[in-house]
Amino acid sequence: MRLEARVKRHLGRSLDLILLLGTLAVPALAHEVGLRALVQARGARGESITYSESTLPQNAQIISVEIIADYSTGEPMAGAQVLIFAPGNPGVPWRRGTSDRQGRYRFTPDLSRRGRWTIRVEDAGHSSFMNLMI
Repeated sequence: MRLEARVKRHLGRSLDLILLLGTLAVPALAHEVGLRALVQARGARGESITYSESTLPQNAQIISVEIIADYSTGEPMAGAQVLIFAPGNPGVPWRRGTSDRQGRYRFTPDLSRRGRWTIRVEDAGHSSFMNLMI
């Protein structure tokens, strides 16, 4: 076998080994973020009703909104930054906060500002957002 062919073969194996070791040495850090809302609203008879973001009726008399954020592993996003944007002002947070140990954050929206509210949760390079029609 010629010297040139042996060198190419050796370099090819070395490169394969380096690529393999490189993929083993890098921990998998990517987590998806799950974000959902539990919305407490007052019913027609004054009772409290809990809705999800997908079942919330238009013009509901909202008492509070609880945001729940967790990673795809099931671990809560504890201590995550929460930014809430009111309708008509998407560039400036209406409220800022921090999620608790269970990845939860509660707020009461200004019901005089009906429309799309955007909630963004961020922590350690992971983030997610959701829109609520209130």
